Amino acid sequence: MSSRGMSLRGPEGRSNLLSRRPGVVAVVLAAVVYTALGYVLSSEPPASVPPALARLVALAPHLIAVINATALVCLLLGWRAIRAGEVPVHRRYMLTAAALISIFLVLYVTRVALGGTKAFTGPAALRAYVYLPMLTVHVLLSILSVPPVIYNVLVGLTRDPAAVRLTAHPRVGRAAVALWSLSLLLGLGVYLLLNVLY
Repeated sequence: MSSRGMSLRGPEGRSNLLSRRPGVVAVVLAAVVYTALGYVLSSEPPASVPPALARLVALAPHLIAVINATALVCLLLGWRAIRAGEVPVHRRYMLTAAALISIFLVLYVTRVALGGTKAFTGPAALRAYVYLPMLTVHVLLSILSVPPVIYNVLVGLTRDPAAVRLTAHPRVGRAAVALWSLSLLLGLGVYLLLNVLY
């Protein structure tokens, strides 16, 4: 085996597509996520749902807000940990944030698929100049953050800490944390406008 192949081995001691081409895998996985979301979001919700599911749909925005706020805290603590050189702490926080966002995604898709969307009922000027721009930027940043987040998780899981430093992980991570954090913050703002204030 070549020395190049040896340097790309994952923690399991075997070389594979995941460890050799994390960027390609990240783009493919992001495309799968986008396709699934597009399918669900374009589907017609059922005319009615059982009472237990209706309660879940009603509770979902609040659960999503808690999940997103917790993920944001984990992201910021993970960023602080890596700046302090605490790699194991950084890894725990970032994997927790990724797990929380996965839970959010399942909950969000379930809510939308079951017809749990809500229109903004506040003043028209607030809708036009605050709510819609905030929502638009939130959605755009959410879309843009998926590939770098997946890439960084894959690299972090398939390489030892010394090898991670030699990849694009640190540079991509800075961009991913910035995009993801701002998206989460704006998402919380959208939640407050849509479900608390109006």
